[in-house]
Amino acid sequence: MNFLPVIQPSGGGGERTNVLPLAALHLRAQWHPAPVHSFTLPLWYAGTYDEQQAARERAVIFDRSYLGRFYVTGERAADLLARVFATDTRRIPVGAIRRGVVCRVDGTIFDIPTLYHLDEGRWFIVSGPRAQTALMEAIEAETHPGHDVEVRDRLPGSVLLAVHGPEAAQRLEAVIGQTIPTAVPAGEAHEMLLGGYRALVAHHSELGEDGYEFLVSPEVGEHLWENALTAGIEPAGLAAYDTMRLEVGVIEAPTETPPPATPLHTGLGALVDLSDPDGSPRAFYGAEALRQVPATPERVLVGLRIEGKRLAKRGSRVTTPAIAGGRDIGACVNAVYSPVLGTGIALAYLPPGLARVEVDTDGVPQPATVVPLPFFDGPRGASGAGA
Repeated sequence: MNFLPVIQPSGGGGERTNVLPLAALHLRAQWHPAPVHSFTLPLWYAGTYDEQQAARERAVIFDRSYLGRFYVTGERAADLLARVFATDTRRIPVGAIRRGVVCRVDGTIFDIPTLYHLDEGRWFIVSGPRAQTALMEAIEAETHPGHDVEVRDRLPGSVLLAVHGPEAAQRLEAVIGQTIPTAVPAGEAHEMLLGGYRALVAHHSELGEDGYEFLVSPEVGEHLWENALTAGIEPAGLAAYDTMRLEVGVIEAPTETPPPATPLHTGLGALVDLSDPDGSPRAFYGAEALRQVPATPERVLVGLRIEGKRLAKRGSRVTTPAIAGGRDIGACVNAVYSPVLGTGIALAYLPPGLARVEVDTDGVPQPATVVPLPFFDGPRGASGAGA
């Protein structure tokens, strides 16, 4: 069990990617595009480091429309979701926003979506970048005519925009009015009219900063994007987003959760509810396999703070220090440069108890310190991998 990173094949060319509804606006903002997550996405605009600095000091806007998104509604919606999710959705109160985890039958991680419990019997779910429609289809497979539960896809016909940064609320007042940012308390999502159209506005961020998410029609999204840039909110791409989420320990499937990793290996054990409130065993995808995972797994996901100027990359091998024999013990499942910490950081599944390791950086071993996730909490105490 090597816990090797998920590295997609480069392909032989000729593959077609999906087009973001706001692609013309990204082109106008001088995006640097690349095919990622089955879409052509902006990796950066002005530059990754500049965008991260803007997000930590001011406010930026991301186009997250490549993520799957759908509604699940009906009186028994929470019960249906509880049959799929390892997270017991029946325990999530109305108005709350929570990350959840969905497993395969063998207990490995299928997706780590975000659940928005909007009202009794009304849920909005944002699935991960690789489970865009697969999670929705798995939930649809659990529906039955007598349950009166409806699953409605919102991937087509909508855009998902996110504004993050310490000045997010202040700058959004010039975009959507003074009342809306303050009308949505932190950690809540409200459905309201925006530009005369029904919209979902969530006061939520996974980047360690204040943040808002908007599910709107492409027409409203176009105006929101243009007005945001006019108000001084800077465009930011996927490279900045991924670095910032790794800094605060927010992991994605399958990039950072290669098989045989289960939620207990990744530090997501708190998202798994093996029992009902009365103590009886819960039945959900992967339940029996998860009950067999040792309380202390043989490998756990940890952070690596790399010393020196050289950087690791996904797939870089990790060894014990040369003085301890230089034994190969794993590989980085992701690695980036963190401007906040001023050093390279990486994630790897390693045996518990290690304090120091070495990471291969293109043939040169670099010392690294093993640290728990998150690397830092962020100004708002962002949730880490185990939160």
